[in-house]
Amino acid sequence: MREISYAEQTVNSGNPLARFAHRTRMTMATDLVTGLCPMRGTVVDFGAGPGLFLHKLGEARPDITLIGHDKFMAPTFPEVRYAESLDGVAPHSVDVLTSFEVCEHLYESELDALLDDAMRILKPHGALLISVPIMYGLAIAPKVSNWMIRSRSLKSEYSPAEVLKSMVGIRVQRPENPRTTHKGFDFRELRAIVGERFAIEAVHVSPVPHAPWWISSQYFMICRPRKRA
Repeated sequence: MREISYAEQTVNSGNPLARFAHRTRMTMATDLVTGLCPMRGTVVDFGAGPGLFLHKLGEARPDITLIGHDKFMAPTFPEVRYAESLDGVAPHSVDVLTSFEVCEHLYESELDALLDDAMRILKPHGALLISVPIMYGLAIAPKVSNWMIRSRSLKSEYSPAEVLKSMVGIRVQRPENPRTTHKGFDFRELRAIVGERFAIEAVHVSPVPHAPWWISSQYFMICRPRKRA
């Protein structure tokens, strides 16, 4: 079976609902970073994948220095420079650090390391911009359906009862390995963890920005480092 590319899973998905959600997410991400990053600033994208977001950002803001990092995917856009790890990024050199659709796949120690790196590499007035999937509320049904269509299977990691629980906000158990699943992920738990070290300046939801979160499929947080005593 042919491997499905990142673009085919997201912005070029054959499912019109999934395609709309991912393209809207990409547009919101680009608009938010454009507003947060000063002229000739630096943006680092953690979990950049093949670099599609940074490529789109570079088209909108050619003045920005683009740096990507991804442990599992190779870059495909020559204008994007990749760092082997965030350890190689100079302290207080980054205006915006982004992490889009990544934190839901991190183990606790990896999330802790990401937040440590963010505190180290961001400028004093820099911003950490995170987006994660909303796995509770109305979006869960089309998301599960999309996975089934994409895998050409009637089976899903969610049972029918778990889909109903997720729709009404009842907790669903997360698998021990978060690498390849979104099951049971709750953005509110992540928000609490991030909020211990960062001031959450603003939140946004996509693709229905002016409605309650449980109608949308993605959750964005703009975070600023708290001043240390």
